[in-house]
Amino acid sequence: YKVLVILGKSIDKYPSEIQRSKMSFIDGFINCIDGEKDPRNLMIAFELVRAIIDRFDISRHIEDLFEVVFCYFPISFAAPANDLLGITTKDLKDSLRRCFAATPYFAYYATPLLIEKLLTTKGSAKKDVMETISLCAPAYGAHAILPHSQDLFDALVKEVYQGVDAAMVDIALQTIHNVVATLGTGISIANIRDPVEKAIDFLLQKCVQELKEPELKNARSAAYILRAAASASDPACTSVAHTAVPIICQQYKPTDPSIRQKAIIDILTELLIASKTLYGSVEDVGYDRDFQTPLLMYKQQILQVFILSLAEPDASDTTLKQASLKGFHEMVLMKHFLKQEEINVAAGHLTQQLILSNKEIRNLALSTLGVVSKLYPLVIGQHTLPVLLNELAYSEQPMISEKYRDALDAIEVLGTSPAVFKIVISALLQKLDFACTSIGQRHVSYVHEIAATLLHIYHTAIKDTEVMLIGQKTILPTLLFHCVQSASGQGQWYLDDVLIDIFAMIAAITTRLSSSSEQQQSIQNVFQVFVYGDLSLFDQDSMSKDTPLSIFSSIEKDAVDITLLFAAMIGNCRKDVQLPVPSVPTFLQQLIETATQTPSKTRKQALVKIAASIINKWIDDALVACIQKITLEKGFLLDILVWIMKALIVRGHKYGFELLDDVIKACGSLELGKEAADSFIILLQQDELILNKASHAVVS
Repeated sequence: YKVLVILGKSIDKYPSEIQRSKMSFIDGFINCIDGEKDPRNLMIAFELVRAIIDRFDISRHIEDLFEVVFCYFPISFAAPANDLLGITTKDLKDSLRRCFAATPYFAYYATPLLIEKLLTTKGSAKKDVMETISLCAPAYGAHAILPHSQDLFDALVKEVYQGVDAAMVDIALQTIHNVVATLGTGISIANIRDPVEKAIDFLLQKCVQELKEPELKNARSAAYILRAAASASDPACTSVAHTAVPIICQQYKPTDPSIRQKAIIDILTELLIASKTLYGSVEDVGYDRDFQTPLLMYKQQILQVFILSLAEPDASDTTLKQASLKGFHEMVLMKHFLKQEEINVAAGHLTQQLILSNKEIRNLALSTLGVVSKLYPLVIGQHTLPVLLNELAYSEQPMISEKYRDALDAIEVLGTSPAVFKIVISALLQKLDFACTSIGQRHVSYVHEIAATLLHIYHTAIKDTEVMLIGQKTILPTLLFHCVQSASGQGQWYLDDVLIDIFAMIAAITTRLSSSSEQQQSIQNVFQVFVYGDLSLFDQDSMSKDTPLSIFSSIEKDAVDITLLFAAMIGNCRKDVQLPVPSVPTFLQQLIETATQTPSKTRKQALVKIAASIINKWIDDALVACIQKITLEKGFLLDILVWIMKALIVRGHKYGFELLDDVIKACGSLELGKEAADSFIILLQQDELILNKASHAVVS
């Protein structure tokens, strides 16, 4: 072991000196490792072989180097129970395999031996051989592989057709792919172009014959082989397209049993996947090949097959439609394949599937439309959104559709694309307005789900600048207007705690992404409404000083309260925003006193969140003195104290930890023990609305 380590360091540091020396270093190294059996030493030896190949002239030692490593193939190793080295059979196999692939000089010796072992071994040994051929083929090149290609393909194809182990079949297919890719490089070499083309055609022709009975197992296996070959090189893909696609499309008849139709669809999908792999997907970044897929020549026939298969009248048999939708997905993903007018046609057919009852079909269609939404948002706006929005109640159709949840689910997926969001938001706000005005308590869950959908797509799309402007100029003002009007008794919107929570989160994410100057203006406005009860921002005729909206006014115990909207906006401002009050400590004291006295749990919760946000962001000595005075008062409520404590601890303020000690002591009290223990839920759980990094809280 130590000798091998020393040799490794010598090769690494003094390669030039070793080559200039008169001693035969490579011969000596071969003698050193010949017959080695210790797995630790073999790992180093294999690594050194690769280093020697990389740094030395091995032209006079090729056969000796090859023989000294190939004698270990295929290698296996059972580690003893008390083994501390952690070397596995896989480690040894991978390292040995990399030796074989380290130089094309090994091809002359390795290729016939590997093919011989491929034909004579079974099980894990055959797996090892296939993986080795797969790795070595690109290194050895078309010249080395070509003379053995027929035997090689025969053995690999047999493994695919007869294999019962899916893992072995996958390895055989990957090996076929790599061998075809290697042969494909020989197309550009004049003296072997014809033999290479014949070798590839030999593989493909036998598979194409199997496609004439598409519902049989061999046809499916043939499709896998064609996919592996077609995805490997442009010549192979061209040959597959011109040979296989016409045969497959000619066999398709919509009147055939669905099992036969599905088999044909599956074969076509395999070829679409191969083309996407070779020529690129719309999701690939910075990947653009000069070649165009040869499937373009057969695009109309392929499209026709998939469209016809979606029209299957038997609603109970969904397997054909599922297969067809998978094919549509691949076509949409293929780069430079479908033109916009063809995308329009596809989107129309996919949209029809969204209103079907089968969940799997809906999800498959939605997945493809999700891709379309990023590339062609106007297509979604033209074909898909009208259908989905039609499932939501409106004045001409006030009844709630049974499929409204499916429609909202689809809008949640498609609307997260900023471009689609801009198209759908106006209509969705109208649907929300109708739901809150005309449906309300009759179907509360419907109203909640529309609001939740709006929040979801807005939250996802808001990173886009234009979406942010829509939030500032349209969404938040609209929600504030209706909430303020309804809470003051002048509006018609149905409101409850769930809706207020959703609208508060919309207010929060709009505020937190606004600039400091925009936040300052917003805070000025909401202070006028929520602190001073001035509704002139929404209604010029209303100038009340004591409306139910003023956070310091009286409120009934069970009345709907929208103070949480105010808390969301204050709690998500940056700390450089100034609160428009004469004295922050006085305002804080007033907040806490009101929270202590109010009979409304929702207002109390909102007020303490406002107080917590102020303490976290705008604390100074005067505010600390105010907090200390308040918290030391006898009978101070623990559910308010925990938020003050949380605000201080989040920013790492020492007084927060002093209060924490008091709460820990209270856990042992008979009177306060349970409440004190429960307060740790609030203390430890991150609040999504305030006191987090996203809300610009001061976090230590």
